[in-house]
Amino acid sequence: MQNELLYTEEHFSCQNYLATAETGFKYIEFFEDTEFGESNANKNYLLFFLKGDFNVSCNQFHNRLFHEGDMVLIPRSSHFKGTTEGNAKLLSMFFDTPEWNCDKLALQSLSTICKKNKYNFEAVKIKYPLIPFLELLTYCIKNKMNCLHLHDLMQREFFLLIRGFYKRQEIATLFYPIIGKEMDFKDFVMRHYTQVSNIEQLISLSNLGRSRFFAKFNETFGMTAKQWMLKQRNQLILEKMTEPGIHIKDIIEELGFDSQVYFSRYCKQHFGCTPSQLIKRCQTENKSIQNVYTLVVQNE
Repeated sequence: MQNELLYTEEHFSCQNYLATAETGFKYIEFFEDTEFGESNANKNYLLFFLKGDFNVSCNQFHNRLFHEGDMVLIPRSSHFKGTTEGNAKLLSMFFDTPEWNCDKLALQSLSTICKKNKYNFEAVKIKYPLIPFLELLTYCIKNKMNCLHLHDLMQREFFLLIRGFYKRQEIATLFYPIIGKEMDFKDFVMRHYTQVSNIEQLISLSNLGRSRFFAKFNETFGMTAKQWMLKQRNQLILEKMTEPGIHIKDIIEELGFDSQVYFSRYCKQHFGCTPSQLIKRCQTENKSIQNVYTLVVQNE
């Protein structure tokens, strides 16, 4: 026999229920074919697929299929879109970086594993003891136990269970996009790079000296800030090229290019073809952006 939340007035009048959670969990049920996503994710989202099948595109990875029992990370500032077929359920954990230093240090220690492997937006299986953990968490949320303390405690318990019962390779696969020797700095860059128009503005926001900023950047991302910012811009162009019905003028306006002539010159320099050819390449060859982008990186 299931119990419902008792003394609801007492709970709902508490300030910890009225406040909006900065980090925590959200349970979502889909009762028909539905689209979901964000153009610029403002948090890291760890998605637990509890029921149904999901088709998810995230940045350069398109149309990845995930199923009940999978979990996958959507990193901050990602452009992602998901679709469901029929009834489906998922639980989302939204967070910045792990709050406890031991959890943060544990992830930072996986940097070496990540350097040896290529990121491929892969799912990791939900297994015991995460299964009863997620069942309990879902039950609490469905019964409107939405206290900030619950979100905080369950997030800490999640990281504890992950560190205790998952292999290091599995953890590295799941959290690959946010793992680094300087996780706080990496999170800062991912949080702010879409809000600035150049590297100097990013340095100013960091409150670091130029030399220290560039040293941290190289150590964290394995390339210069200029190279990384260019890579992000090119990746965004490729993502826009895959959108159905997209027009070149739309991309020029959205990404702030001065003119069609300049954008055409930019595409020829970085992609080896005209904008029209690039759109055709992205939309008709039935390739993921990842494959197209790999060719671009090799040519630069």
